[in-house]
Amino acid sequence: MFERKGRDYPTALAAGPEHGDRGLQDGLRWLVIQTREIGGSPLIYAPGRPQVDNNQLLSEFVNRTQVAVATWRSPARGWPGGPVLAVWPTRDKLGEIADHPRTNALCVVPWTKGEVDAWAAATQPELLGPAVNSVTTGYLDPVVIAGLKTLTHLVNMGNNLAGSLDRRDAVAVLRTLKKGGYQLPPDPVYSWALANGWSTRGAERLRTLAADFEAGKSPQLKGEYPLRADILDRWRQKAQSSDE
Repeated sequence: MFERKGRDYPTALAAGPEHGDRGLQDGLRWLVIQTREIGGSPLIYAPGRPQVDNNQLLSEFVNRTQVAVATWRSPARGWPGGPVLAVWPTRDKLGEIADHPRTNALCVVPWTKGEVDAWAAATQPELLGPAVNSVTTGYLDPVVIAGLKTLTHLVNMGNNLAGSLDRRDAVAVLRTLKKGGYQLPPDPVYSWALANGWSTRGAERLRTLAADFEAGKSPQLKGEYPLRADILDRWRQKAQSSDE
C-alpha cells in the first residue's frame, strides 16, 4: 500500500463548467497518464455517486476502466493509493483528498472557482487546456508572513491547530498583527499555510481565525500572552531585511 508524507506530488487544474466537458476530458486524460507514469490505482473523488452515474463521461470511463470511486460520504477505504481526479470539490473536501496519505497525484475539476483558488495558489498546478489559475484576492504583508513563520515554529503541526496551546499561539500572533495595523485576508493566509507545511485542517482553522479578525471579532486568548513584548518590532525587522 502506497503512502507518502506531505504534498510533494504532481498536481493539475482542469477547466470549469464554463468550458462544458473540456475540464473532465482533460482531467480523465491526465489521470490515465499519471497512472501510467507514476503507478498506483486511480481514483475518482466526487460529491456523490449520482454525480458520477449521471455524467456520461464519468460513467462511461468508470464502466470501461473499473476505476475506484470515492465520495464525500463514502471514502476510499479499500483504495491502495494512486492518482486522484477530484471533480467539483469544495475547499474543505479538496483539502481532505489533497492530504490523504495515499494520494500521489491530484487533478482538480472545479465547479465554483472560489473553492479551489487558494489550493491552486499554494500548489501552482499544471494548467490543462483552457484552465486558468485565478489570482487569490488579497495580499500578505511581509510583516504578516514573518508572524506566520513564527507561528509555524511555535505550534505542533500534528495537532492541526486543535490543541488549546496551539490555538492560543495562533490567536496571539494574529491579534498582534491586527493591532499593529496589518490586514489578515483569509484566503492568502490559507494559501500561505498550505504552501508552508500546514495540513489542510490546520490551515482551515487558521483561515477561520483570520476571517474572524478581519470581520472585527476578537477570538478569546486563553492563558497568558505567549509572545515577547517586542515581537512586532522583530517581525518588522525580519520583513525589512528580507526585502533588502
